Amino acid sequence: MNLSRIAARAKGHLRGRPAHVFLWESLVLAVFGAIASAVVGWMAAGVLNSANIDLPLSMQLFLMSDHFGLSVVFSALGGAIALITVVLGAHALAHRAFRLLT
Repeated sequence: MNLSRIAARAKGHLRGRPAHVFLWESLVLAVFGAIASAVVGWMAAGVLNSANIDLPLSMQLFLMSDHFGLSVVFSALGGAIALITVVLGAHALAHRAFRLLT
């Protein structure tokens, strides 16, 4: 047993605890990353919409608009964040259920 493990055990850490800490950390980082990317995307859409970019005729026929514009659907953002959270939670449960070592 090396010195770092002895020090960790002396502080009260259990053997399986670091794996759970890493899984929870990944879940929290994923949720905050999804929220941050949604906010950045919303701000970028606002900047592009305020630029009033005129489109050429070929793009106007395709987009059915004479100006370039982006819309942000907040319900879709919430659904994407919820989906990421559920997938990562299921991943954490699968690791625990099957006692995976990865």
